[in-house]
Formats: sequence, structure tokens, C-alpha cells
Amino acid sequence: MPNRFLRGCVVSAPVVAILLTGSIALLPAVAGADGGAVRASKQHGNYQVTVFTDPTPLLAGPVDVSVFVQDVGTGQPILDGQIDVEVAPRGRSSETIRLAATRAAASNKLFQAAQLDLPHASWWTFAVIVRLPTDSMDLHFELEAGDPPPNWRSLWPWFCWPFLVIALFALSRRSR
Repeated sequence: MPNRFLRGCVVSAPVVAILLTGSIALLPAVAGADGGAVRASKQHGNYQVTVFTDPTPLLAGPVDVSVFVQDVGTGQPILDGQIDVEVAPRGRSSETIRLAATRAAASNKLFQAAQLDLPHASWWTFAVIVRLPTDSMDLHFELEAGDPPPNWRSLWPWFCWPFLVIALFALSRRSR
């Protein structure tokens, strides 16, 4: 029975190698969300707060800021805190972006996350304010956001040149 399905299916070793390499190259793109790079971590009393940002490296445009709060003694996550994220260009607090980090915005429900949009490349000051039923704390750090990735329309020649080569090859075969 299996031979009926495999009959006529010939796959060479180079084709298999190309398919495997291509599928492996796609794996890092699939793994994302809630995490990224650890940007700051602080212990305050019985609590440890760790802040992650994604993408890495940080670029202007959409940014995920994820916060993980845990009990230092047990290592258990603290799920009942209220977390706010404030981001401003260095030295320009009048342009502060304020967002509440929520569990709904996080794909890993042990985190609270806020999705924000950095409008331009610059040094940014981050403040993460954590309010727990028994305590509150804040964490400050600075990060440099690079230029945003180029618009896909500016890259079209890089994606289309193989089609030109194929068309020229087809024309050369047709003229024979």
C-alpha cells in the first residue's frame, strides 16, 4: 500500500537538503513573543522584577515590553500586580508614552506585556512601575532604538531579480 503513494515520487538529495535548510532557517522567526532580551532586573524586598523587550536589537517601530514579577523565596510568579510602562525620548519627558501592561497582551500568561510604537530611532528612557497588594517598586533603564527596518517596497528589486533570471532562461530555451 505505501508503494502506491511513493510511486513516481522522486526526490533527490540536494532537494531534500535545500528543503530542510529552508525549514530550519524559518524556525527562529516562529519563536518570538513574551521574552526577547532581558533589559533590566531588580530585586526589591521579596520580589524580583525582570523586563524584556522584543525585537532584539531594539528598533523604532512596534516594541513588546514584557514584565515578569516573581517571589524571590519561592520563585513563583506574582500574578496580581498592576504594571505600567512609561517610555520617553531621553531628556524629553513631555513626549512620554504611558501604557498599562496586561496579561491579555502577553502570550505567556506569567508575564504582563505592553505593545508600544517607538516613533523614531533615539535613546529612550524606560520606567516600569509595579504596584502589588503589599508593595510597589519602579525600575528605570535606558535603551537605544535603531532605525526601523526598511519598508518592503524599497526592497522589491532584491526579491524580484530571480524572476528576471528565470524569465531570461525561459526565453533562451524558447528561442532554440
